Amino acid sequence: MVITVEIPDNVAETLERIGILAKEQGYQAFAVGGCVRDWCLGISENPDIDITSEGEGIALARAAQKFFGGSLVEHTQFGTATLCMEKAPALQLDFASCRKEVYAKPAAYPKVSRGTLDEDLARRDFTINAMALCLDPDNFGVLVDPYEGLEDLKQAYLRVLHDQSFVDDPSRILRGIRFAVRFDLAWEPKTLKLINKAIESESLGLLNAGRLQKEFDLMDQEPDPSECFRVLDDLLSQGENRQVRGE
Repeated sequence: MVITVEIPDNVAETLERIGILAKEQGYQAFAVGGCVRDWCLGISENPDIDITSEGEGIALARAAQKFFGGSLVEHTQFGTATLCMEKAPALQLDFASCRKEVYAKPAAYPKVSRGTLDEDLARRDFTINAMALCLDPDNFGVLVDPYEGLEDLKQAYLRVLHDQSFVDDPSRILRGIRFAVRFDLAWEPKTLKLINKAIESESLGLLNAGRLQKEFDLMDQEPDPSECFRVLDDLLSQGENRQVRGE
């Protein structure tokens, strides 16, 4: 079944044009990640939009700057670029080529290489963040949702994509807490078991101090940071209690 998501009026025209620019270069572009999640929830106040394509992300960003103006910062070593549009609507557009990731060991930074849209969505943290919207003029707003993130939003569930998710990147535990609190989501039962297992194996301790501090700073920026830290404390305490009981 084809599902179309309504893109907010204040950004729809901009994204339509980006879809046209991508088509002129011979490929499709997609809005992806948090902005798609927010639009599915009816949240339109999102000035930061991630755009990915199976073509050259930087080339698309350059074409967008030529059309819209604004300031462009390129990150050639990562194949990404950020366009800050100074005229209304004031948006930050982050462009990237579709990527895939391989983790050499738990909590290591992943090895990133060019990939397909399917591979790009497969590297995401939770199903609600693994959705994309097609920007091609012939399929504008059509939802790409291979992990049923929209259904999880409807059920108010937070679910990881695979069993190794928290092993590959334990910081996803902390990101998950932020999403659960911000959107009032419940842990999907298997996901909660995987979190508890990761905490018991002290996976969070594999993260370096900089990555931990970054996640704690992001918690501080949430609408209800104290609730985020309370949930984290509960998860950590449950793990300690299990160890005391010998479970």
